[in-house]
Amino acid sequence: MELAVCDITDPAAVDAVSAQVLDQYGRIDALVNAAGAGTPVSFDDATDEIWQRVYDVNLFGTVRICRAFLPLLRKSTYEHPSIINFTSQAAKTGGLLIGAPYSTAKAAVLCLTMSLAGELGPEGIRVNAVAPGIIETQFLDNVPGIRDRGAGIPLRRIGRPDEVAQVVNFLVSPAASYLTGETVDVNGGIYMD
Repeated sequence: MELAVCDITDPAAVDAVSAQVLDQYGRIDALVNAAGAGTPVSFDDATDEIWQRVYDVNLFGTVRICRAFLPLLRKSTYEHPSIINFTSQAAKTGGLLIGAPYSTAKAAVLCLTMSLAGELGPEGIRVNAVAPGIIETQFLDNVPGIRDRGAGIPLRRIGRPDEVAQVVNFLVSPAASYLTGETVDVNGGIYMD
């Protein structure tokens, strides 16, 4: 299959990609919702349009992808089908640098993860979340001063994308077969619970 690209804020585009995957593969064994968007904004400056855009990508994009791909996941022959939703350390700490729209959207993804875990568990579909902290990605380019915080993290550095990917790999593997409804923090100790 060619690389499929779609705008997760466009329901028709999401449906088209899921139809393409269905046509080519007939099923999926795991779904990873890793899209995210947000830029620093104070509560006073966050217009309805900003709130809507951030929620449309972070929360409703996750909802749309889950809705479109769940029928394909239900066709899986893998013993441990799963959904992994990306949330953020900001969902648990209030996102002091990035602001309320992003933080609350990602907190909603936490709740969505638990809700889906309870609903889909009887079908054998596990649903978990990953909450990255400060990870060296292009996302950091939108948050001034965030790279300077690496020295203040207990592990004294910013995380790498491969460290997050390894957690996702674990969550979709048989090693996590009895894990659902959980959020794994990958943040070097910046937030501990």
